Amino acid sequence: MNVDVKLPLYSELGHLSFSPGWARPEPSMWALPKPKFQPAVWRFAAAKRALDQSGDLVPAEQTERRNLIMVNPIEGNTYATTRHLVAAYQCVLAGDSARSHRHSAASLRLVLAGKPGTYTIVNGARVDMAPGDVVLTPAWSWHGHVNESAETSYWIDFLDIPFIQLSEAMFFEPYPAGGIEPITSRGPSPMRIPSGEALGPGYDATTVEVGKGVMPTIAMHLLRQPKGGRVEVPKSTVNNIYAVVSGSARFTPEGGAAEVLGVGDVIAMPCWHAHAIEAAEDAVVFRVCDEPLLAKLGLVRTAAA
Repeated sequence: MNVDVKLPLYSELGHLSFSPGWARPEPSMWALPKPKFQPAVWRFAAAKRALDQSGDLVPAEQTERRNLIMVNPIEGNTYATTRHLVAAYQCVLAGDSARSHRHSAASLRLVLAGKPGTYTIVNGARVDMAPGDVVLTPAWSWHGHVNESAETSYWIDFLDIPFIQLSEAMFFEPYPAGGIEPITSRGPSPMRIPSGEALGPGYDATTVEVGKGVMPTIAMHLLRQPKGGRVEVPKSTVNNIYAVVSGSARFTPEGGAAEVLGVGDVIAMPCWHAHAIEAAEDAVVFRVCDEPLLAKLGLVRTAAA
């Protein structure tokens, strides 16, 4: 049915901040998901070059912002990697530190490169960081980063900030005393998950969930595949971000071109994008997704085979 939206009634409704449900410019519900976010790839080598060149561009008091956000290249997007998650490459220079703060967003890190002397402080606990480690920072936890080594340290941050922004429940607080919070405890911490220990010995295909229940909005898995091993992931409402921990892996989105990722490379596989993961050589892949968030809302759905 054609509706003449130029009629006086429609003009008056607009002035009153009403929109007639019978004459919407586009539907608000549809039979299947229509994701706007697309598969996209980011390369650690390119990010490292840019971070290394940042030098004096980042003031010392903003070291915690020496990062490169992985922005999904869709129209109108300026921040998110997938609908509810964001990933970013970050570095802390030798002898530098990133101020302690806390926020309502949950965050975690996958360490790519760093020497002994690099650590995060989470609520006063020193959490040492080494390549391959997953380091957790639950929502509203004080945290800051320190690099006492002689080399720059690099990692990937993952956060649920896009979801927090959508819910308009964002809170941020710098550490009251400024700088880095004092260390009150040392030693093994549940906030540090070495990937090798989590997966155990061997090269067989296995998938391990880590940090279960720590992040109410985020799930994390380590996937190990021997060369030639393949995993098929069907269409679902879950948004995924993958990073290669070791070896290399080929990611092929349904109907798209294959991309081979090496250590530190990242790929987004958003909602309703089936994809395959194949180990180009013995590989370990880290998966971050928003399944716990969707599960709590009863919104996890997988396409029928």
